[in-house]
Amino acid sequence: MDEIAAPWTWDEADTDEEFPCGQLTDTGLTAPVSAEDLAALGLRGIQFGSWDGRASGWLNTDAVGLCCGGVRTETGRVYLVDDATYFVKADARQRLPFADAVTPWVYAEHFIEHFSLDEGIRWLREVRRILTPGGLLRLTTPDLARYVDGYRLNDGFYSAHRERLLLLGAPPQEVPERRAFMLNQIFQFHGHQWIYDEEELIFALTAAGFHADSISRRAYREGAVTEVAALDRSVRNDETLYVEVRSPGG
Repeated sequence: MDEIAAPWTWDEADTDEEFPCGQLTDTGLTAPVSAEDLAALGLRGIQFGSWDGRASGWLNTDAVGLCCGGVRTETGRVYLVDDATYFVKADARQRLPFADAVTPWVYAEHFIEHFSLDEGIRWLREVRRILTPGGLLRLTTPDLARYVDGYRLNDGFYSAHRERLLLLGAPPQEVPERRAFMLNQIFQFHGHQWIYDEEELIFALTAAGFHADSISRRAYREGAVTEVAALDRSVRNDETLYVEVRSPGG
């Protein structure tokens, strides 16, 4: 997948917003999407919160739909986008539009923090349902411990991260060079609702039915499956907690 830098915004996208595209082709597949459906399209995994980073070879999902000319994505229908990637519009706070045990891989980058803790655990239960036994979930999210260390140690993390925000289009006046601001923004902006450290993420995963001994902390683009880890985007690697977990039964 090509590296894509999302446009700067403090706010989470409204689900009525739509991303533009060139062409939408309705595949005729609708919820619940089955493992046979994914195989017929040559898709190997499901990516949640794809936003503007739709990956080839994956079924990409987001609550924000797409609009190509006068054609708009309908919830639960699978579309081919620009003859290149596949997409289904879905609200991850609801039952996911997939059959049980539909995919061996699930990927979600900077996604779970947009839900409350309870909503995040419910989504993780749904992920466990749609993973095949022994299937892999790679989950990345802003690392609370890194932000707290940046505040406590004044170690240069905030200065470097501020530069990344400016490269994404943040107006300098909206990103002051104050440690308290940089700590607060990870909680208050971007549509974030709950920020995790490793312990809290393990709590959520185990509450959702994953086994603690199957959870592994990973590094940027390092993981059990190279193709899954390759979806990590460098624009976020300074602030990110990377975790993988296997579904029960494998």
